[in-house]
Amino acid sequence: MALKRNPVKSYGSGLEPSSGMQSAEQNSHAEAETVVSSGQEDEPAQFVEKKRRRRGDDVRERVLAAALQCFGAFGFEGTSTRDVAARADVTHTLILYHFQSKEQLWIATLKDALEPYMLAVRSLFETAADRPAAEGLQSFIDTFVRMSTQRPEIHRILTSEGNTESDRLKWIIDHFLRDHHRSVCDLIRRGQAEGSVRQCDVARLYYLIIGAGGTLPTIATEYRELTGRNVFSESEILRNMAFIYEIVFV
Repeated sequence: MALKRNPVKSYGSGLEPSSGMQSAEQNSHAEAETVVSSGQEDEPAQFVEKKRRRRGDDVRERVLAAALQCFGAFGFEGTSTRDVAARADVTHTLILYHFQSKEQLWIATLKDALEPYMLAVRSLFETAADRPAAEGLQSFIDTFVRMSTQRPEIHRILTSEGNTESDRLKWIIDHFLRDHHRSVCDLIRRGQAEGSVRQCDVARLYYLIIGAGGTLPTIATEYRELTGRNVFSESEILRNMAFIYEIVFV
């Protein structure tokens, strides 16, 4: 499916829905009402409401999955809400009803993609305080490599945004990356003090882990064509982890 790459207004613009957007929201709400209520006049109101909410959740999940694919492939500037609607197979008015603007859709997409991972690594960092640093760092590497393999779009989006001075980059840093960077670097420093982690610049070692763990899934087709390997296979995932261990640990 060919997706358009249309220029759009910058991320810092106002996020209040316009009158046209409010009209779209009303139309979308009417669509949802029609679908749910058709043929269900005799059903209890509570049951109808649950079905409407379930349908809304299903639409939201489809849209977020499509948005992750679009933002990962074409970046923020190259993606439009109409592109996402087409890929999710929903109406454009439903996109605006659930997310109001492309900026809010982008934020919702990153939250949906990153929050489960961040919850997992925060728990990992907490338990690592009572273990040797090398064990905690190895657990982090495993978790990061698997997340990157399951959702390669995240690495593409973060790499793209990392090259721009935008409000989007500031948002990612404030909500996810700053704590992530600090926690992993603390583990690296502790491991160096314990003698289990290679003595080198901590920040560079952090980004080496991120690059080694995240890059291959983002260029999976190129990697397959040149090496004959499937980066998403379990054997290749384990080899990638082992390779990072060789670099990080002594």
